[in-house]
Amino acid sequence: MRILPAIDIKDGKCVRLARGNYEKVTHYSDDPVYIADSWVKKGADSIHIVDLDGAKDGHTSNFEIINSIRSSFQDIYIQVGGGIRNESTIKKYLDLGIDKVIIGTKALSDPSFLTDISDNIKNKIIIDLAIKNMKLAVHGWEIESEYNIGDYLKILEKNKILEIVYTDVDKDGMLSGMNYTEMDKILKLTAIPMIASGGVTSLNDIKSLFDISHKGISGVIIGKALYEGKIDLLDVFKIVGNKCHYIKE
Repeated sequence: MRILPAIDIKDGKCVRLARGNYEKVTHYSDDPVYIADSWVKKGADSIHIVDLDGAKDGHTSNFEIINSIRSSFQDIYIQVGGGIRNESTIKKYLDLGIDKVIIGTKALSDPSFLTDISDNIKNKIIIDLAIKNMKLAVHGWEIESEYNIGDYLKILEKNKILEIVYTDVDKDGMLSGMNYTEMDKILKLTAIPMIASGGVTSLNDIKSLFDISHKGISGVIIGKALYEGKIDLLDVFKIVGNKCHYIKE
């Protein structure tokens, strides 16, 4: 189970949103590269980055900052999401050396997009499965889709998607615990490995996810709990040991 400290970037700064609400922003640092360094120094070998400006407007607004993180830490796994809505942007990030890109809005609004891209690129794609009010959320999680979750997962399986990120938007950034009930439902609907996100609050959440990782949990994204000091990465790695560590190809 991969451990993924989160770095969400808005206006060039490291922030966290509450329930994906752009009006409820908590600022943590002016220097996302410094934050990445702090996670790496505590043993992180994987980082989850979101361009929040890109997620909202569809542009690679914080590309240069992400470039700085990639060039500063060349031996760690980095996945990036936010505003990636065409093949040229995917290639732009992959050419930068980003290991995986996360697609949300584009895959849901245009399922043929996944059919048309090459397998080599498809293997580098993670699909964002953000759930808000029991519906799929897109465009920076601000719009709720009427698309059936089960039907969407079948499309992803048909297109041989290798991994999804599940986020309960109502839990994200709230330090209120994870929605294990909804998570279990989705795990039963698909064989696609799942990165769990949204609501990680304490080491108990890490322990619980680690205990059910055999059901298809491939990783966990930890955000606000790290920034607020509710969880220390050193303690996380004591729980999961070396089983989470990523080996750079």
